[in-house]
Amino acid sequence: MSFHLIYSLVFVQLLIVGFLDFKTHKISNYWIFINFGFAFIFHAFFDYLYPLSWGTFIFPLSFIGVGFFLYLLGIMGAGDSKFLASLFLVIPLEYHIVLFEKIVFSTLATGSIILFMKIIFHRRTLIAYLLSRHWSGVKNIIKSRFSYAPVITLAWLLLGGELWL
Repeated sequence: MSFHLIYSLVFVQLLIVGFLDFKTHKISNYWIFINFGFAFIFHAFFDYLYPLSWGTFIFPLSFIGVGFFLYLLGIMGAGDSKFLASLFLVIPLEYHIVLFEKIVFSTLATGSIILFMKIIFHRRTLIAYLLSRHWSGVKNIIKSRFSYAPVITLAWLLLGGELWL
């Protein structure tokens, strides 16, 4: 099995999960179990792409830990971090760091665009809140949760662009 086939399978899954997350703002645990199934099959039959080592679990465990912290802060949903952790079990180890870099970039880019749009659309109210020192109003305008699966899909596309260009 080549990485091109794995890339295609994950891309189809991300399109579906991204659409459902955008529509419902929730990622079902079924996708996590599907990823566990894929990971088990891939690790069992394609050990040349999936070496079983501690390095395989660094990113998944980190996403569970950091994701829980971000969930407590209200920044990320619980399903987002669980899905991301399970997705890293499906991806070959050699692509973990590169995909992580793409996820950080796509998260910062998406978050910056959303923040900029909120500032532009609510600028008068935001200025009034800032002048009156109504910090909870400023926080309510700026704070936003967005569907994270489309951001992961964007990172996956960036990874594919880097690998094949």
